[in-house]
Amino acid sequence: MLEEDSQMRRSCSPVGPTLSLTLSMVAVALAGCDFTPQATLTEASPGSGGTSGRVTGTAGTYGGSGTAGSGASGATSGGAGSSATGTGGSMSCGQTNVSIATLPPDILIVQDKSGSMADDPSGNKCSTTGCSKWSQVTTAMENVVMATQANVNWGLKFFANNSSCGINAGAAVPIAANNYSAIQMSFSKTSTGGSTPTETALDSATAYMQTLTDSNPKFLLLATDGLPNCQPGNSSTSADDSPGAEAAVTRAAMAGFPTFVVGIATASDAMATMTLNTMAVNGGYAQTGAATSYYSITDTASLETALNKIVGIVASCTLPLNGAPTNFTNVAVSVQTSSGVIAVPQDTTQTNGWDYINNKTSVQFFGPACDSLKSGAYQNVQFIYACPGTKIIVG
Repeated sequence: MLEEDSQMRRSCSPVGPTLSLTLSMVAVALAGCDFTPQATLTEASPGSGGTSGRVTGTAGTYGGSGTAGSGASGATSGGAGSSATGTGGSMSCGQTNVSIATLPPDILIVQDKSGSMADDPSGNKCSTTGCSKWSQVTTAMENVVMATQANVNWGLKFFANNSSCGINAGAAVPIAANNYSAIQMSFSKTSTGGSTPTETALDSATAYMQTLTDSNPKFLLLATDGLPNCQPGNSSTSADDSPGAEAAVTRAAMAGFPTFVVGIATASDAMATMTLNTMAVNGGYAQTGAATSYYSITDTASLETALNKIVGIVASCTLPLNGAPTNFTNVAVSVQTSSGVIAVPQDTTQTNGWDYINNKTSVQFFGPACDSLKSGAYQNVQFIYACPGTKIIVG
């Protein structure tokens, strides 16, 4: 008995078969199809006193079991050699569609809860229910998180965490999918107080983000109503820490966590505006075409608008090829639109269409195609593959 194990990767079916065939029969059976399956090759046992029998039958057809023919008869007194059998896999060379979806971004809200957040947007003591910056911010945050929790993995971190400049490690609400209830509950149990240790909060947020092991794109969203006023190692709460906060945003970006900066009723403060503008630029996602580089908001409605714009920016156009093989050359990508199913063209210039990334383990949409995916105009994305020469039909 001679056995030869050959581990070969196929590109025409997700299931590799085991065939008891001679190597020549495997080559014939797979001619015209772009894969080579794992095979166990077995020579038939010889008859008594005869020569070895050879497998002469044909392989099982793609998609079913096959039985090889009987071995050749041995010499004069020898009986027939034993037969060999094999089981074919699911080897259809036809078109296969696999649904693929984007990776939702991970966003950690780094929320200022300093004592001044209890004031109204003008800086006066709040005299009516719901007039405080805190109330307006939490309402907007909760509304946007609730509306986008299926497409964004949200988390929440507060600063300060005591009556002065203290910062807790980790996040008040760890980043996760469908996190609205946890975030809403955390906001409801948190009250304003303390100073504004922005630098320390951002460094702590960066350290938390570095503990995440998923491959989703990651961002920080800083929402604050004033200048940083807690220098690390300085007990004074009146010391300006603008340079430190600006540097902390840079450190976060260098660690792979760009920062969106939201200023809450800060437009009338020239020093705060200058600092937040610099932080927004350092964070990597400064506004363009607006009066400020950071997102300047004054009420619930303007914050919801800013947050939805940010969500639109970070919405991913990367689609991992989970469940699909990655070594096909005869492929297509289709999407569902209001007019029906259409093919998205592959564009290796990455200008408008899709292309492979990450060693062909993912595809990414670019340009207007990415915009259509983010807006929802493109839905139900399908990765379609087939063996060379097979015509792919979309629609």
